[in-house]
Amino acid sequence: MVFLLANLIPAFGIYELPTKREQDLYNQLLAEFTKLDIQKKDVSDVLSTFDKPLVVTFPCNSTDTNNLVVNVIKTRLARFDETQAHQGDLITGGTYTWQCQITTQEGKVTNDCNNDLRLNPDLLTNGTGIDPRVHQVENLVILYHELLHGQLMIDAIKSSDKWKQDVCNKSPDRNIDYSYADGSHKIINPLQEQFAEKLVENEGGKLIISQIYPSETFNGTFSLNVLSQQDYQQYVNGIRISLRGTNMADPIFSSSDTNVTLTGHLVNNTKPGIAWFYIFENQNQTSNAEVKILPAWLKRTASLWSHQYIPNSDFHKVIEFFIQEGMVSDTGKNSSSKIPEWFKNNAEWWYEGLIDDNTFTNEIQYLLSIGVIS
Repeated sequence: MVFLLANLIPAFGIYELPTKREQDLYNQLLAEFTKLDIQKKDVSDVLSTFDKPLVVTFPCNSTDTNNLVVNVIKTRLARFDETQAHQGDLITGGTYTWQCQITTQEGKVTNDCNNDLRLNPDLLTNGTGIDPRVHQVENLVILYHELLHGQLMIDAIKSSDKWKQDVCNKSPDRNIDYSYADGSHKIINPLQEQFAEKLVENEGGKLIISQIYPSETFNGTFSLNVLSQQDYQQYVNGIRISLRGTNMADPIFSSSDTNVTLTGHLVNNTKPGIAWFYIFENQNQTSNAEVKILPAWLKRTASLWSHQYIPNSDFHKVIEFFIQEGMVSDTGKNSSSKIPEWFKNNAEWWYEGLIDDNTFTNEIQYLLSIGVIS
């Protein structure tokens, strides 16, 4: 998923203990993850290595360079490192590190491996007003995604003949092949999609994942039929749609009597866009799909402000629009706190379509309610 949830990248650096906030968040997510009764890949090996090292030993063939390989695998929660937490301009939900200290003595190769897991507390903490159902699913997907990186590498160490052959013939100056951790997400993406679909179904909703291929667009501009409202008549209060997507800008929902459509354009016309649509029953008393079309200048202004091309006074016009339209309420609180960095990042994500209108509206309301903006 690129995508807020699934953009996890290998990172290399000095180990630092997690903060108490990060440890508490991990403990909470792990407790919820282990209680899940849905089909998913078994990640018990990597979970066990948090408490006790996993030792995998195997002999080499007589024709190999080395005689014996001993692998000692440990997994640790590490402090989140913002400098390693970006793919391009996208802030990720977490990062992983696979590093092995390798020693060779008299034909015996010892791999002392650390799999460090890092979680982004600013994205895991639901302080931005995101729909709690969507937020919970996304957090569990982030954790599952991270655990999969570790489990896939352990699978290779335990059972891949090619990996064993490579290590048995490894010279002291050659690095270990870490590609089995699936940094390209070719294995992980389908697994996490299936996992997310099951989580959403458990919450009474449906997840629709669509790819928008450049060949299906007109110079990058697309119009995608998301759903027919007739298929969700069991949602008596109407439909709430939350969008998560990559490589798409200026996404706008529109609805007719029966259909909901998403229009926008690809940021990079040579690559497909990916859209995750979370479909839930609206929690408000309304009979229509929750769709409100906002003027394009709002997002352009938010993007310019997030890059500091325009002053705060210009961005206040965006806030004033939301207040005047009755989409948020000004509580009148005043605070000396500065606008948090995550909000500027999210203003750009809103412009690029990485978060939807409802999410950004809720973020503005949250900052108004605590007096950060007024």
